[in-house]
Amino acid sequence: MVNVQIICPVCKKKGNIEVSEDSMKEFSRGILAINIAEKTICKDSFVAYLDKNLKVRDYFIVDFKLELPDFISEKDKKLESEKKFIVEKILDLDLIKYNMSPNLLAYTLKVILLGKKFLLILDDQQSFLIDHLINFYKYITQNSFKYELNIILQKEYNDKKKNYKDYIVFDNKEIIYDRDKFLNPKKIAVEKRIIQKFIAETDQNLSLLIIKNDIQKAFDLSKFVTDYLNKVESIKKIDITEIYKDLQEQFHTNISSIYLSFLLEIVENYHKVEIPGSLKRLLKIIF
Repeated sequence: MVNVQIICPVCKKKGNIEVSEDSMKEFSRGILAINIAEKTICKDSFVAYLDKNLKVRDYFIVDFKLELPDFISEKDKKLESEKKFIVEKILDLDLIKYNMSPNLLAYTLKVILLGKKFLLILDDQQSFLIDHLINFYKYITQNSFKYELNIILQKEYNDKKKNYKDYIVFDNKEIIYDRDKFLNPKKIAVEKRIIQKFIAETDQNLSLLIIKNDIQKAFDLSKFVTDYLNKVESIKKIDITEIYKDLQEQFHTNISSIYLSFLLEIVENYHKVEIPGSLKRLLKIIF
C-alpha cells in the first residue's frame, strides 16, 4: 500500500488515502481514477486522478447519485460485440486521458451537445495529440451530433486569434474565451458524469464504447423530445409530465429531472426548438 496526499477541491481540507498495489497495476500510460467517498477526507465526495508516479493530476467534482439513462442505442447495439475493435488504429485513449483534464473533456462535450463551435489550443510540444483528438471526437459523435472543431498550436493561435471570435476557445486546461458566457459551471452535471464513467473504465475499447453510447443516448432522447414539441399545436398545450412519461415508456429507462433539463437544453440549442420559460420553471416545480 502507498499513501497519497489528497486535497479536497471543494473545502481544501487535506488528508491521505492508501492506494493498493492491485490498483497501481491498472496504470499504463494513462491515469488512475480514485473515487473519494464522503467522510474519507471531509464531507465532500469527488474523484482524484493520479498518474503512474502517484502524483495528483486533477480533481473532478461529480454527482455520483446522478443516474444516466440505462439503455443501449439501436445504432450502437452492434458495437457491444466488437471485442476485437482496435482502438490504437485510430486513436490512443491513454494519451487523451493523460493530457486532457476531465473538466476540459466535460466542457468540450457540453459545447458539442449544444451545437457551438470550439477551438482547442495545444502547447507547442503537443502536436502529437492533434490526430488522436480529431479521431476521438469524430468517433464518439458518429451517427449523432454534428460539430465544428479546430485544433491549433499556441504559436499559431497568437497569430490568428481574431479568426476565432465566434468560437468557444480552450487551451489544454481551461476555457480562455467564451464571448457570450455560454458555459455555466453549474449546468454541466450530466456531462461530468459521462466523462467520469469514460475515464473510470480501464478497458480502452469498452471506455470508448461507453462514452459513444452515452452521447448517442443524449441524441436519441433529445430528438424524441424535439419531435414531440414539433407536433404540439400550441406552446400552451405542452405537457412536461407527458413528455417525461413518453420518454420512459419509449426507451424503457428512468429519466431524472436533471437529465430531462439537460435534454431540453440540447433541444433548444442544438435542435433549435424554442423551449418556453414556463416549461423550464414547471419542470423544477414538478420534479
